[in-house]
Amino acid sequence: MKKRWWIIGSVAAVLVVGVVGFNMMGSKQAMGLPVNIGAATKSALESRILTSGVVTVEDKQKLFVNVTGTLREFSVKEGDKVKKGQVIGKIDTTDVESRILDLEAQLELAKANLAKVQAGSEPEEVAQERERLSQAQREYDTAKREYDRISQLHTSGASTSQELDKAKSAVDSALSTLNVAKQQLALKQKGPRKEEIASQEAQINKLLVEKSQLDKERVQSVVVAPADGTVIARAVDNGQYVSKGTEILTLANLDHLLIEADINESDVNKLKLGQAAVIEGTTLGKQKLNAKVSRIAPIATTTQSSSGQGEKTRVKVTLAPTSTELSALKPGFHVDINITVEKIENAMQVPIEAVQQDADGSTFVWIAANGIAKKQKVETGMENELFSHIKSGLNGDEQIILSPVDAMAEGTPITPLTGSEQMGL
Repeated sequence: MKKRWWIIGSVAAVLVVGVVGFNMMGSKQAMGLPVNIGAATKSALESRILTSGVVTVEDKQKLFVNVTGTLREFSVKEGDKVKKGQVIGKIDTTDVESRILDLEAQLELAKANLAKVQAGSEPEEVAQERERLSQAQREYDTAKREYDRISQLHTSGASTSQELDKAKSAVDSALSTLNVAKQQLALKQKGPRKEEIASQEAQINKLLVEKSQLDKERVQSVVVAPADGTVIARAVDNGQYVSKGTEILTLANLDHLLIEADINESDVNKLKLGQAAVIEGTTLGKQKLNAKVSRIAPIATTTQSSSGQGEKTRVKVTLAPTSTELSALKPGFHVDINITVEKIENAMQVPIEAVQQDADGSTFVWIAANGIAKKQKVETGMENELFSHIKSGLNGDEQIILSPVDAMAEGTPITPLTGSEQMGL
């Protein structure tokens, strides 16, 4: 008999467990769709562009020699600091010195010739021209008398035509000589011509210009630093023969560094001059440097990467000139750049995955109200990779459904998960 009651008791127990299990399952279904719940928060919301760039120099200039010769006393090396006006080398200009001496001798001769022209004719030279004129006049008179005599003889038949022609030729020649003598005397009495003086002056000016250029080369043979800076590249060696225009070194101001980065076309419209940026990198360790956007290229360039071809715009970010912070950076280093493109203080925000979009393009969030899901229209603004700014539509007290499923509809029963359930416990 006891055995029968044990069997009956066992069956009853199974029935009780089954009923309890059935009731628990039904209760779970009646509770609704499990959802994660959260509230909108108010705090500063930032939108950033994350990229990488290369450290480069803001103030950099190459130094070229202005004369040809052998470079001497050139001892600066890469990494050396120099001051503006510091002598860093000299060009051997022995050839220039000899050319200057030759020009100086030519100048003295040209000046003497000019002085002689400007002084005009000496009295003795005028007297000589008068004497030449008197001589020419006498010769003409003699030739004229002879011609008159031959002409009379020819008329009476005592002289031939050949003799008359010869006498006429002698008169013409004497007359020509006489006219030349008159002109020469007139020129001597008139003084130097303006054209002759101008010609001598032009010659002197030409020589002066040549000498001035050589004097300039002699001065420029001393190579000086054009500004304060650090030598970051040296192109020649001491004792090397260099021609005019040869590059000898590159000088840079390492206190003014900047970062160059290429920004994707989808982010360029977010950039503005003066936006704050933070620089990080392996060489900086835990240190972060403050910077700002200083230049945005006016054109885009096509670049090729592992993900394909794309358009990028070159952006320059200037670092704050604090030597203690910049000491760890060197031109050529790669760093990470975090540019703040927009920031809203005390912004009402929700996780970005909570914001949904209707077919008409409007945005909304699902909220938990009295155990059911309810659609709440919202106007959104700025967003970053985690949160979206809610400009209107929420007062901050609502229970936001954080990760709504696609099948959720207005009035769907929901059950908020507890903290341990949200963690998967």
